Amino acid sequence: MNLPVQSLLRFRCVSKPWKSLIADNFFIKKHLKRAQNDPEFSKKRVLINTSSIQTGSSIKSCSLKSIFEDPNVNTSEIEYPSKKASRYDWIVGSCNGLICIAIREDTVLLLNPTLRVSKRLPDLGFKKRRGCYTVYGFGFDASVDDYKVVRVFCYQSKGFEDGYESIVRVYSMRTNCWRRIQDFPFGVPFSEAGKHVDGTLNWAVLSRQYRDFSCTIVSLDLAQETYKEVTQPCYGNGAGERILGVLDGCLCVLCSYGRLYAEVWVMKEYGKRESWAKLVTIPYTPIPGYEMFLTPLSVFKSGEILLRFEVNMLLYNPEKNMFRIPMFPYDAFSYIDQQEVYEESLVSPTVVNQHR
Repeated sequence: MNLPVQSLLRFRCVSKPWKSLIADNFFIKKHLKRAQNDPEFSKKRVLINTSSIQTGSSIKSCSLKSIFEDPNVNTSEIEYPSKKASRYDWIVGSCNGLICIAIREDTVLLLNPTLRVSKRLPDLGFKKRRGCYTVYGFGFDASVDDYKVVRVFCYQSKGFEDGYESIVRVYSMRTNCWRRIQDFPFGVPFSEAGKHVDGTLNWAVLSRQYRDFSCTIVSLDLAQETYKEVTQPCYGNGAGERILGVLDGCLCVLCSYGRLYAEVWVMKEYGKRESWAKLVTIPYTPIPGYEMFLTPLSVFKSGEILLRFEVNMLLYNPEKNMFRIPMFPYDAFSYIDQQEVYEESLVSPTVVNQHR
């Protein structure tokens, strides 16, 4: 149970009983649970959506533990079915070792990069339109043991005063089809993908109320397929841009206070306002050429926090009040568009009901 996925894949060749055991749903479930509870991050990795002048766009992977501990971080390229990787390929999210990738907004893949198994979702017949954009989300509905992809198509209303409207569809891996659900009720999401927490997808939404704009957090319950507004913490005066993330399975918000500092808040019990707690206050970085913090990615046992930071990643140690940038090979990439933490697993995108 404690062995990494790569070792288990090799052991499938030992005998038919071993192959059958490793493919068993009960075994897959237990192995996944141990990987998710691993305090040493040994089975967790980071997907990096990168661009390079020499090699173009690609999605790479590296060990999460190595980012915190190793002076030099090695990466490997993720292979997935695409005519050619482009800057329009987007990591929607990860769940139980599965990765969801949107290719140029109109094609969606589910991929287990460790198993090297992928599945292309049925075509939506999406046609790009000027002034329109698509936002996705990916998560697990435990009530029916189903993985779901949510697509929010945001289009501009006829009049500028009306802003944007949306059409929302949900893909179910159990049925292998898309269907339409209630449209987004609180404005439209920002361009970031929905964050999966406790059977919900969460978006930061710019909503319009009485000619004023405000930032709210809206969640979609994947089981009930209903929306609700998530109450935010009391940020205090001067609170500005807010970015959603997930830390150790909990919804978090990074709130910027201009060029002064940023705060990271964590909702320790999803849905309970009183469980919001301020994890860390990060001072404005002294690193030249860098302007703002983005998504919180992970917290190490030492308290050091990993953040997406403009076109790179950044580690901040609150105890020492020090910043450092993980070092990658000079030819690995020029800049980073996205990062996503995931755990290696035996879950296949082509097999349903692996959690029963």
